Amino acid sequence: MRMKFPLYILIVSSFFTYSKNIYSQEKILEVGEVLVYEVYYGFIKLGKVDFSVTDTYTEDNKKYYTAIAKIKSYEGVPFVELNYIFSTVMNLDKKEINTTKFYSTEFKKKSITNIIYDFDYTGGEILIEKETDGNIELESKVTIPENKKYQDGLSLFYNARMQSFENKNYNIPVFINEKDSYVKYSFNLLPDEITIDKFDYDVAVVKIAGSAGFTGVFGLTGEFAAFLSADEYRIPIKAQFNVLIGSVTLELIEYKRKNWVAPRFTN
Repeated sequence: MRMKFPLYILIVSSFFTYSKNIYSQEKILEVGEVLVYEVYYGFIKLGKVDFSVTDTYTEDNKKYYTAIAKIKSYEGVPFVELNYIFSTVMNLDKKEINTTKFYSTEFKKKSITNIIYDFDYTGGEILIEKETDGNIELESKVTIPENKKYQDGLSLFYNARMQSFENKNYNIPVFINEKDSYVKYSFNLLPDEITIDKFDYDVAVVKIAGSAGFTGVFGLTGEFAAFLSADEYRIPIKAQFNVLIGSVTLELIEYKRKNWVAPRFTN
């Protein structure tokens, strides 16, 4: 039977759109990517945040990626003393990722606290362990609702980038602070421009805006906005968040990403 021309065009168009999305999403997760951001409160430099994709492997026909984030405040900054390392194991499932393991280490002057979340989706529970200086503070289990998949505070950084190729509203389950929570966001895919010190030209970006229903590091909560490179890599260029002391800005200052050049904004 002869296929009607409009239907043929629709099918072909859908195929190439799907292929483009998959190709783009594969550009997001690349082992060796390192992104370094400086954190500002007004003109005051508070510290740095480093993100690194460290490994990928396949297990039971499932593909996984691992990533690490380091958050450290600068010495001598009043009222701010942060030193964290987060790591995540993420399962790549079609168009999104979900957390399978999350590790957090907080370094204080006189103690070190470690937290582990182990997401057992088959068994329907999250195993939680928390200890400080070798002393167990918490061992518990939390039930996972049927068909629910979670993000942690670090995997969100990568999952949002992967979802940024579709103009839709997202309500993402997040497990953080030993609690079930969420983050909501949406994207404006019309190219915009932003200026940062790292580049001597205006960078073409797309905007993500949303609201976190949890309280993260240094009181991070509520509304936020970020600007991702308007290309297949979706590198976060700049972001604004609400924390304990008010609104802070993250700005890209260093990066290691094969073949990436920040896209130039053109009218």
